[in-house]
Amino acid sequence: MKKNSRIDRAEILKLAIEEIQRLKKKVNDYPNASTEPIAIIGMACRFPKGASTPGKFWASLKNQEDLVGPIPEKRLAFIPVDTWKKNPYLQEGGYLKEDIAAFDHRLFRFSPREAERTDPQQRLFLKVCWEALENAGYPPDGLRGSKTGIYAGIMLMEYMQQLAAYRKISHDFDPYDISGNGFSFLSGRAAYAFGFQGPAITTDTACSSSLVSIDRACKGLWMDECSMALAGGVNLLLSPESTLLFSSLDILSKDCRCKSFDAAANGTVRGEGCGVVVLKKLSHALRDKDPIHALIKATGVNQSGLAAGPTVPHGPAQALLLKEVWSKAGIADIGPDYIEAHGTGTEIGDPIELNTLIQLLPKHRKNKVFVGTVKTNMGHLEAAAGVAGFIKATLALKHKIIPGNLHFNTPSPHVNWDQSCIEVPQHTLAWQASSTAGMRTAAISSFGLSGTNAHIVLEEYSTEMPAALEKHMDENRKWPFRFSARNTAALQQQWIAFASFVQTYPNVQMDALSFSHNSSRADFKEKTVIWAKDSHELLIILNAAIADKTAVHPIKGLWRNSGDLPQEMRNTAHKETGHFMETQQNTALEQHVFAGWIEGEKIDWKAYYKGSNLRKIDVPNYQFSDKIFDFISGKLGVWQHRQR
Repeated sequence: MKKNSRIDRAEILKLAIEEIQRLKKKVNDYPNASTEPIAIIGMACRFPKGASTPGKFWASLKNQEDLVGPIPEKRLAFIPVDTWKKNPYLQEGGYLKEDIAAFDHRLFRFSPREAERTDPQQRLFLKVCWEALENAGYPPDGLRGSKTGIYAGIMLMEYMQQLAAYRKISHDFDPYDISGNGFSFLSGRAAYAFGFQGPAITTDTACSSSLVSIDRACKGLWMDECSMALAGGVNLLLSPESTLLFSSLDILSKDCRCKSFDAAANGTVRGEGCGVVVLKKLSHALRDKDPIHALIKATGVNQSGLAAGPTVPHGPAQALLLKEVWSKAGIADIGPDYIEAHGTGTEIGDPIELNTLIQLLPKHRKNKVFVGTVKTNMGHLEAAAGVAGFIKATLALKHKIIPGNLHFNTPSPHVNWDQSCIEVPQHTLAWQASSTAGMRTAAISSFGLSGTNAHIVLEEYSTEMPAALEKHMDENRKWPFRFSARNTAALQQQWIAFASFVQTYPNVQMDALSFSHNSSRADFKEKTVIWAKDSHELLIILNAAIADKTAVHPIKGLWRNSGDLPQEMRNTAHKETGHFMETQQNTALEQHVFAGWIEGEKIDWKAYYKGSNLRKIDVPNYQFSDKIFDFISGKLGVWQHRQR
């Protein structure tokens, strides 16, 4: 008995020593893990006036377009005429061009009844998450069970309030009113839709919600709570009441323009939209051959504390946060090259923010620090404002261009311009690399009305891309393009969008186009493959497929089902283990891979293209088969109209 006890104690001691060594290693490794840059590998957006993709958004920024406009006519139908015609704050705003009631309920497994009782903000967020995953090169149905986190920002519950008003008159209680409108379900429903098993966290810190969500996502990655993260925010203007409430705070512009940093600044203008970014640790992104748009070097969040008021910006708190984040990013001595400011266009907030920057930035800096804000383009997107500025800064780094700031004519007299190295660019300009700072850097600030401040520093990512493989291959090689949808009508929409893209970019590299399209598409019931050697042939086949509404006529270069496969490939055991690199010497292997996919085999496209060094480019997203679910206008609106 005593002998066994001695053995037990020895074994316990051995295990304890091993555990101590393991923990020591973890502690030693921790500082490196918590400072590793985070790679931005994907992004998607739905912003005002048709800026519905990162490409369209960037074109609007570069061209300095004003995306603020009148209230969409459909939304005026149930607003009392006196309410909006006589109120200057309701005349214009940053409104989405699309119908915000549109939703592909079958794709996201909603019943019609559930869809109509679900906040359009939740519906829009789901769609933009889908598009962000595709942009990152991941099929949205391919991450089920993965340790992917979702971090979402939101602040308004107008739809829930409208449903409550409807329940009072109808006594129609529905359980979907809870799952469709509770803030926790914004992230929870997205995790359910995509099968994620990482953290699902919704944040409401008012205007800083989405940038705080990105900060939370980075911390989740650094702490290994998730291996990949989606982060962003959403904001829709569903009721004029919120605008009237904000106007009572004296922070809205009567001419509905955000004139940030200008002497004529008289408030902000409200806007709506949604943005989502996909994030990974840099080492993991490199390992997985993900596209990398830019790097997150450091993030931080703090609170204004005892300021002049609970909604008043607090310069000392902003300064403390920026110093901490700049120090973590390694730019404390010089500051960033560009700052995407909160810049709401208010008489109090802008001077506090800019004078704080002036105090922090070194007077001896040789290069100017450019400051701008996307709010001058499309208004204040509130819960989605931070991610809008984040995407703008990312695109600016990627393209090495700084967009000009709108409505900046006369510098505000309340800013100490003569003591600063900052400059607000009035026109879009090339971003010259700093000779002292190395890589270009950008910082984004987002200060919530609640007092919660967020700040993030980005750094450009540059790498030598390999020459296009197409140049080293047989010019007659056929490139595959797989299309899948729930039904033939939806399939037609995919073809139409892709044909429009190819027509717009006829000189696109076929290898990059094929890889980018194939690697990011979800699988559905209908499956087709198009084989083409160049964009001209691809466009001919696409147009023929679009024109054939019956879907029965054979089209050369198009596989619509097993019957279109070459005879030798039908009902055979395909080489499922084939990889793209092997097909360079034997293209028949690639035909077997795609024939197997047509016949129902599940293909791991990441594994198939592994080692190819193909370059991910932006391609058209999946075209949603949206239907209109406008419960409030359809029921509550009709009742309100009858009462007048």
